[in-house]
Amino acid sequence: MRKPPLLLLHGICNNANLFAVEGHGLGPYLSRFFDLYPVSYPLDRHRDRPWDFDFHMSEDLPLIWKQVCDEAGEKPFVFGYSQGGMLAMAAQAHGVIDAPAIVTAGSPFSFPRIPIYPPLMKAWVKIASLTGYRTVPVKLGGRLLCVLFAAAAPPERVPDINLFRLLLKTATVNVPVETFVQALHWMRTRNFTDRSGTINYTERFVNIHTPVCLIYGSADRIAPQSAVDAGYTAVSSQRKAIVGIPGGTHLSMTAGSQAAAISEITHAWCCKDCEEDEMPDRSSRFC
Repeated sequence: MRKPPLLLLHGICNNANLFAVEGHGLGPYLSRFFDLYPVSYPLDRHRDRPWDFDFHMSEDLPLIWKQVCDEAGEKPFVFGYSQGGMLAMAAQAHGVIDAPAIVTAGSPFSFPRIPIYPPLMKAWVKIASLTGYRTVPVKLGGRLLCVLFAAAAPPERVPDINLFRLLLKTATVNVPVETFVQALHWMRTRNFTDRSGTINYTERFVNIHTPVCLIYGSADRIAPQSAVDAGYTAVSSQRKAIVGIPGGTHLSMTAGSQAAAISEITHAWCCKDCEEDEMPDRSSRFC
């Protein structure tokens, strides 16, 4: 029997290799249930242009959606990790895509205070503005963070650091300053908006009626439950769920120890033949 298509959207500073990290990635688990369409963006034709979230939604995703629909012969389900889930939801709300169901993991739709990342991002943007170098050296910065964290990390965090090193080699990309500028705007205002600040994407989720399942990790400091709840509350979908993963971190749900559980949830949610009582509800917790 032919498996249903699933479009995979990666996070900020990632590429599609995120889903295929050997021994860790979510892709091998999902491939048991779906024909996978992992894509990297910006598309090759757009790599010489400065890109940010709005660029991905207006320039990349319409082309990606058409190509995947044409290749699959039908509209795919969509799985989005971190910013990829934000992209899927905003695009669905604006009619850029028309997915039969969406699953997100680690995707914030409002923004809590995060102690480490905003200062680092601000520093990189400032260095770029002073030097005229318009690309943020994410991979170099990640290596430096690994050195700092490894020196003081407790033994139980060593596997996470080693996984992060692996992702830096295969699934991490440098990005234009514009990408960080828009993300910093979200963190400063606590709102998920376009680059001008005039369109609140989360408020537009009222236009979403397709089934959505929003997954968060209990140990995820970038997309905690409160940040995911904002998306759950905003959508108009009659069939919607928010699912917590005990101990889930921002990385472990997609390229770590909880990847298998995430794939099972995604399959259950998107499977057209599943009964309603098989679906996770707001209070569901998966190990």
